[in-house]
Amino acid sequence: MPIKRAAILLVAGQGKRMGGLTDNYPKCLLPVGESAVIDTLLAPLMRDTGRELVLVTGYQAHKIEEWVRNRYPKNNITFVHNEFYETDVNILSVELGVEALKYPQRGYTIIETDILLDPHAWDRIKKHEKANHSFWLTHGRYSPELTGGIVEVKEPDGMITQVSYQPHYNKKYDNWYKMVGILSVSPQEVDCDRSLRKNWLKKGLQQYYMVPWVHHRQELPCVTVDISQLYARSFNTAEQYQSARDDYLALISNYVNGKKNGN
Repeated sequence: MPIKRAAILLVAGQGKRMGGLTDNYPKCLLPVGESAVIDTLLAPLMRDTGRELVLVTGYQAHKIEEWVRNRYPKNNITFVHNEFYETDVNILSVELGVEALKYPQRGYTIIETDILLDPHAWDRIKKHEKANHSFWLTHGRYSPELTGGIVEVKEPDGMITQVSYQPHYNKKYDNWYKMVGILSVSPQEVDCDRSLRKNWLKKGLQQYYMVPWVHHRQELPCVTVDISQLYARSFNTAEQYQSARDDYLALISNYVNGKKNGN
Protein backbone atom coordinates (compact mmCIF):
# COMPACT_ATOMS: atom_id res chain seq x y z
CA MET A 1 0.00 0.00 0.00
CA PRO A 2 1.48 3.41 -0.97
CA ILE A 3 2.40 5.63 1.97
CA LYS A 4 -0.04 8.54 2.15
CA ARG A 5 0.77 12.10 3.05
CA ALA A 6 -0.81 13.36 6.25
CA ALA A 7 -3.55 15.99 6.17
CA ILE A 8 -3.39 19.04 8.43
CA LEU A 9 -6.63 21.03 8.58
CA LEU A 10 -6.39 24.60 9.84
CA VAL A 11 -9.51 25.38 11.88
CA ALA A 12 -8.15 27.96 14.35
CA GLY A 13 -9.31 31.21 12.74
CA GLN A 14 -11.98 33.48 14.15
CA GLY A 15 -13.50 34.56 10.85
CA LYS A 16 -13.71 38.21 11.92
CA ARG A 17 -14.88 39.35 8.49
CA MET A 18 -17.88 37.02 8.56
CA GLY A 19 -19.98 39.34 10.69
CA GLY A 20 -22.49 37.71 13.02
CA LEU A 21 -22.26 34.34 11.24
CA THR A 22 -19.26 33.32 13.33
CA ASP A 23 -20.40 34.70 16.68
CA ASN A 24 -21.41 31.21 17.76
CA TYR A 25 -19.52 28.97 15.35
CA PRO A 26 -16.13 29.09 13.61
CA LYS A 27 -16.07 29.30 9.82
CA CYS A 28 -15.43 25.59 9.37
CA LEU A 29 -18.75 24.75 11.06
CA LEU A 30 -20.90 27.01 8.91
CA PRO A 31 -23.70 24.93 7.38
CA VAL A 32 -23.62 23.50 3.88
CA GLY A 33 -26.96 21.79 3.48
CA GLU A 34 -27.22 19.22 6.28
CA SER A 35 -23.47 19.20 6.81
CA ALA A 36 -20.80 21.76 7.68
CA VAL A 37 -17.92 23.12 5.62
CA ILE A 38 -15.46 20.88 7.45
CA ASP A 39 -17.45 17.77 6.52
CA THR A 40 -16.96 18.47 2.82
CA LEU A 41 -13.20 18.30 3.44
CA LEU A 42 -12.99 15.51 6.00
CA ALA A 43 -15.24 13.04 4.19
CA PRO A 44 -12.97 12.50 1.15
CA LEU A 45 -9.87 12.39 3.35
CA MET A 46 -11.33 9.71 5.58
CA ARG A 47 -11.85 7.36 2.66
CA ASP A 48 -8.09 6.85 2.69
CA THR A 49 -6.79 4.25 5.11
CA GLY A 50 -3.40 4.99 6.58
CA ARG A 51 -3.63 8.78 6.36
CA GLU A 52 -2.78 10.79 9.47
CA LEU A 53 -5.31 13.52 10.20
CA VAL A 54 -4.57 16.53 12.40
CA LEU A 55 -6.92 19.42 13.16
CA VAL A 56 -5.35 22.61 14.52
CA THR A 57 -7.97 24.41 16.60
CA GLY A 58 -8.18 27.86 18.15
CA TYR A 59 -11.41 29.88 18.20
CA GLN A 60 -14.25 27.87 19.82
CA ALA A 61 -12.09 24.76 19.77
CA HIS A 62 -14.50 22.78 21.96
CA LYS A 63 -17.30 23.11 19.41
CA ILE A 64 -15.10 21.82 16.62
CA GLU A 65 -13.87 18.87 18.67
CA GLU A 66 -17.41 18.01 19.75
CA TRP A 67 -18.70 18.19 16.17
CA VAL A 68 -15.94 16.02 14.74
CA ARG A 69 -15.97 13.45 17.54
CA ASN A 70 -19.75 13.05 17.30
CA ARG A 71 -19.79 12.68 13.52
CA TYR A 72 -16.63 10.61 13.16
CA PRO A 73 -16.39 8.62 16.41
CA LYS A 74 -14.34 5.73 14.98
CA ASN A 75 -11.71 7.79 13.24
CA ASN A 76 -8.35 8.50 14.79
CA ILE A 77 -8.07 12.27 14.47
CA THR A 78 -5.48 14.25 16.41
CA PHE A 79 -6.45 17.66 17.78
CA VAL A 80 -3.84 20.26 18.65
CA HIS A 81 -4.74 23.66 20.06
CA ASN A 82 -3.13 26.94 19.01
CA GLU A 83 -3.49 29.10 22.10
CA PHE A 84 -2.16 32.10 20.18
CA TYR A 85 -4.83 31.92 17.47
CA GLU A 86 -5.91 35.52 18.07
CA THR A 87 -2.51 36.90 17.03
CA ASP A 88 -1.30 34.15 14.69
CA VAL A 89 -2.12 34.54 11.00
CA ASN A 90 -1.55 30.84 10.39
CA ILE A 91 2.19 30.11 10.36
CA LEU A 92 2.13 28.84 13.96
CA SER A 93 -0.94 26.70 13.30
CA VAL A 94 0.92 24.94 10.51
CA GLU A 95 3.98 24.44 12.70
CA LEU A 96 1.87 22.95 15.50
CA GLY A 97 0.10 20.69 13.03
CA VAL A 98 3.35 19.34 11.61
CA GLU A 99 4.81 18.86 15.09
CA ALA A 100 1.76 16.76 16.02
CA LEU A 101 2.36 14.27 13.20
CA LYS A 102 3.75 10.84 14.00
CA TYR A 103 5.29 10.52 10.55
CA PRO A 104 5.98 14.00 9.15
CA GLN A 105 8.69 12.55 6.92
CA ARG A 106 5.95 11.00 4.77
CA GLY A 107 4.88 14.47 3.68
CA TYR A 108 1.75 16.43 4.52
CA THR A 109 -1.06 18.34 2.85
CA ILE A 110 -2.05 21.61 4.55
CA ILE A 111 -5.72 22.48 4.08
CA GLU A 112 -7.39 25.77 4.89
CA THR A 113 -10.99 25.18 5.89
CA ASP A 114 -12.73 28.19 4.39
CA ILE A 115 -12.98 26.51 0.99
CA LEU A 116 -15.52 24.41 -0.88
CA LEU A 117 -14.27 22.06 -3.60
CA ASP A 118 -15.85 20.04 -6.35
CA PRO A 119 -15.73 16.42 -5.08
CA HIS A 120 -13.92 15.46 -8.30
CA ALA A 121 -11.02 17.72 -7.29
CA TRP A 122 -9.93 15.15 -4.73
CA ASP A 123 -8.99 12.67 -7.44
CA ARG A 124 -6.51 15.23 -8.78
CA ILE A 125 -5.20 16.07 -5.32
CA LYS A 126 -4.66 12.44 -4.33
CA LYS A 127 -3.03 11.61 -7.65
CA HIS A 128 -0.43 14.32 -7.14
CA GLU A 129 0.09 13.39 -3.48
CA LYS A 130 1.44 10.08 -4.79
CA ALA A 131 3.99 11.87 -6.98
CA ASN A 132 7.39 13.10 -5.87
CA HIS A 133 6.64 16.80 -5.89
CA SER A 134 5.18 19.48 -3.66
CA PHE A 135 2.27 21.44 -5.08
CA TRP A 136 -0.11 24.33 -4.60
CA LEU A 137 -3.73 23.83 -5.62
CA THR A 138 -4.87 26.67 -7.89
CA HIS A 139 -8.12 27.80 -9.45
CA GLY A 140 -8.58 30.76 -11.77
CA ARG A 141 -6.25 33.65 -12.49
CA TYR A 142 -5.39 36.76 -10.50
CA SER A 143 -7.67 39.69 -11.38
CA PRO A 144 -9.45 42.61 -9.67
CA GLU A 145 -12.08 40.10 -8.53
CA LEU A 146 -9.62 37.38 -7.50
CA THR A 147 -6.76 38.58 -5.28
CA GLY A 148 -4.71 37.04 -2.47
CA GLY A 149 -2.21 34.18 -2.64
CA ILE A 150 -0.90 33.64 -6.17
CA VAL A 151 1.82 31.78 -8.07
CA GLU A 152 3.68 32.42 -11.30
CA VAL A 153 3.89 29.26 -13.39
CA LYS A 154 6.32 28.15 -16.05
CA GLU A 155 4.41 26.55 -18.90
CA PRO A 156 3.96 23.80 -19.90
CA ASP A 157 5.50 21.82 -17.04
CA GLY A 158 3.61 23.67 -14.30
CA MET A 159 6.72 24.52 -12.26
CA ILE A 160 6.14 27.46 -9.94
CA THR A 161 8.72 30.21 -10.37
CA GLN A 162 7.35 32.75 -7.86
CA VAL A 163 4.91 32.77 -4.95
CA SER A 164 3.30 35.99 -3.71
CA TYR A 165 0.49 37.37 -1.58
CA GLN A 166 -1.31 40.30 -3.22
CA PRO A 167 -4.53 41.18 -1.37
CA HIS A 168 -4.90 44.48 -3.25
CA TYR A 169 -5.16 44.37 -7.01
CA ASN A 170 -1.96 45.13 -8.93
CA LYS A 171 -2.09 44.60 -12.70
CA LYS A 172 1.56 43.51 -12.61
CA TYR A 173 0.31 40.11 -11.43
CA ASP A 174 -2.48 39.65 -13.96
CA ASN A 175 -2.88 36.04 -15.05
CA TRP A 176 -0.81 34.56 -12.23
CA TYR A 177 -2.53 31.43 -10.94
CA LYS A 178 -4.74 31.93 -7.86
CA MET A 179 -4.17 29.67 -4.86
CA VAL A 180 -7.19 27.93 -3.41
CA GLY A 181 -6.06 27.05 0.12
CA ILE A 182 -4.10 23.78 -0.20
CA LEU A 183 -0.34 23.20 -0.11
CA SER A 184 1.00 19.65 -0.28
CA VAL A 185 4.60 19.14 0.87
CA SER A 186 6.39 16.10 -0.55
CA PRO A 187 8.78 14.00 1.56
CA GLN A 188 11.67 15.58 -0.35
CA GLU A 189 10.81 19.08 0.91
CA VAL A 190 9.75 18.23 4.47
CA ASP A 191 13.08 18.93 6.19
CA CYS A 192 13.61 22.22 4.38
CA ASP A 193 10.02 23.35 4.89
CA ARG A 194 10.23 22.68 8.62
CA SER A 195 13.62 24.31 9.08
CA LEU A 196 12.73 27.45 7.15
CA ARG A 197 9.37 27.84 8.90
CA LYS A 198 11.05 27.66 12.32
CA ASN A 199 13.41 30.43 11.24
CA TRP A 200 10.57 32.60 9.99
CA LEU A 201 8.60 32.02 13.19
CA LYS A 202 11.35 33.86 15.06
CA LYS A 203 10.15 37.01 13.27
CA GLY A 204 6.67 36.72 14.81
CA LEU A 205 3.20 35.31 14.20
CA GLN A 206 1.85 37.94 11.81
CA GLN A 207 2.82 35.86 8.80
CA TYR A 208 1.20 33.39 6.44
CA TYR A 209 2.49 29.84 6.28
CA MET A 210 3.41 30.45 2.65
CA VAL A 211 6.27 32.79 3.66
CA PRO A 212 9.08 30.21 3.33
CA TRP A 213 7.71 29.30 -0.10
CA VAL A 214 7.71 32.96 -1.14
CA HIS A 215 11.34 33.64 -0.23
CA HIS A 216 13.05 30.30 -0.84
CA ARG A 217 12.06 29.22 -4.32
CA GLN A 218 15.25 27.24 -5.03
CA GLU A 219 15.12 25.30 -1.77
CA LEU A 220 11.40 24.51 -2.04
CA PRO A 221 10.56 23.47 -5.62
CA CYS A 222 6.88 22.98 -6.33
CA VAL A 223 4.32 22.77 -9.12
CA THR A 224 0.74 23.90 -9.58
CA VAL A 225 -2.17 21.51 -9.66
CA ASP A 226 -4.75 23.61 -11.43
CA ILE A 227 -8.43 22.74 -11.10
CA SER A 228 -9.86 25.75 -12.94
CA GLN A 229 -12.16 23.46 -14.91
CA LEU A 230 -13.78 22.29 -11.68
CA TYR A 231 -15.67 24.15 -8.96
CA ALA A 232 -13.61 25.68 -6.14
CA ARG A 233 -14.32 28.66 -3.95
CA SER A 234 -12.82 30.25 -0.85
CA PHE A 235 -14.69 32.73 1.33
CA ASN A 236 -13.82 35.43 3.85
CA THR A 237 -17.07 37.39 4.13
CA ALA A 238 -20.69 36.47 4.75
CA GLU A 239 -21.62 37.30 1.17
CA GLN A 240 -18.80 35.16 -0.24
CA TYR A 241 -19.79 32.25 2.00
CA GLN A 242 -23.46 32.42 1.02
CA SER A 243 -22.61 32.54 -2.68
CA ALA A 244 -20.08 29.71 -2.38
CA ARG A 245 -22.50 27.56 -0.37
CA ASP A 246 -25.38 28.04 -2.80
CA ASP A 247 -23.23 27.27 -5.84
CA TYR A 248 -21.72 24.22 -4.15
CA LEU A 249 -25.12 22.82 -3.20
CA ALA A 250 -26.36 23.36 -6.75
CA LEU A 251 -23.32 21.47 -8.05
CA ILE A 252 -23.91 18.55 -5.68
CA SER A 253 -27.59 18.47 -6.62
CA ASN A 254 -26.67 18.24 -10.29
CA TYR A 255 -24.31 15.36 -9.57
CA VAL A 256 -26.96 13.51 -7.57
CA ASN A 257 -29.62 14.04 -10.22
CA GLY A 258 -27.18 12.95 -12.91
CA LYS A 259 -26.53 9.67 -11.11
CA LYS A 260 -30.25 9.07 -10.65
CA ASN A 261 -30.74 9.56 -14.38
CA GLY A 262 -27.88 7.22 -15.21
CA ASN A 263 -25.51 9.94 -16.46
